[in-house]
Amino acid sequence: MALSELNTDKTPPPDLWPVIGLMSGTSADGIDGCVILTDGQNVTRTGISLCQPYRPEVAAAVLAARHDPAGFLSDPHRRQALITALTDDHTEVVHNLVQAACDAGYTIQLVGFHGQTVYHNPAAGRTIQLGDGLQMAQKTGLPVIYDFRRADMDAGGQGAPLAPVYHQILLRQAGLAEPAGFLNLGGIANLTVCSDDILLGFDTGPANGLMDAVCQQELGKPFDTDGALAAAGTPCPPFIDSVLADPWFRLSGPRSLDWGQFTSYLHNPDFTALPAEDKLASLAAVTAYSLADALSRLPFTLNTLVVAGGGVHNKTLMKLIETILPEPGVIKTAEQINASSDMTEAELIALLAARHQAGFVSTWPQTTGTSTPQIAGVRAEPSQIGI
Repeated sequence: MALSELNTDKTPPPDLWPVIGLMSGTSADGIDGCVILTDGQNVTRTGISLCQPYRPEVAAAVLAARHDPAGFLSDPHRRQALITALTDDHTEVVHNLVQAACDAGYTIQLVGFHGQTVYHNPAAGRTIQLGDGLQMAQKTGLPVIYDFRRADMDAGGQGAPLAPVYHQILLRQAGLAEPAGFLNLGGIANLTVCSDDILLGFDTGPANGLMDAVCQQELGKPFDTDGALAAAGTPCPPFIDSVLADPWFRLSGPRSLDWGQFTSYLHNPDFTALPAEDKLASLAAVTAYSLADALSRLPFTLNTLVVAGGGVHNKTLMKLIETILPEPGVIKTAEQINASSDMTEAELIALLAARHQAGFVSTWPQTTGTSTPQIAGVRAEPSQIGI
């Protein structure tokens, strides 16, 4: 699949549209939002971005829905209240970004709204991203593209990962020699690999999601700042081996993961007896070793691996990842290729919205397992009347 190079001129071509992208990850710590200029193939960054936390009551409800989606969402009133509330929080971010864009001389044309994932089970053909695109369109007066996974899953795909199309653009914009990879360390670790005309994408295993859960449940902290607690711990080999023996890691081809698929391991006797620092060190090792396993299965060796996402800030995790790669100097952070570790996923959602607008496909059999390439997203117009 050939994609155009990123436009890097300070003055973008006139056919690039100012688009907002919104993303909230599994930690439910807040909403990342940004404005990029794009036509779905070319991208210019504006430098306009923000990370805005959910209201405390919304964050608590999201976490409750994530930990027990069937129970929480079985009450239609509670489900609708959460959808409305988190859409309102995202809508406030849109208003703030629209104002910042206006101040910078841009008129927003489109919004990409990922919504909040609380459940993802591709084997059952089920994924839940809470959020009401029509509500947002009506409250912002802007067209909104949302529900990015549905078409892919309806066509037999896993609905994830969605990132490979944007990762390829970033890798080629940086002029990196291929084969090259792009690793996003969010709640889940997902890897994109580019080599000539080959584009592969798949999840490699759990990442920040399980570590954040330990910090939140046992320490009252949102996450392990800089990986300092993990650095003070000692990994537990029996626990690490038990996780890596999970059949999911033997799956070939496109694969995706919900972080909740591995939460049962947090109740493993080898794990529960550990101090929190040892738990975090062990989970960081699981992330690194599962990545090593995924890389070993590639038909080639990567020249460069670019790493983005919140996990970039976990120094213990990054040091572990560096030790598993055969050659020094292979790893670069997103910032080292003029990208953003913290905003890559929000930028992705803006790009996917623009690709929907332009009629470009965004998922392929080799990235999600879909039977045919799919245009991601559903469009909501401000003039639509809700049902």
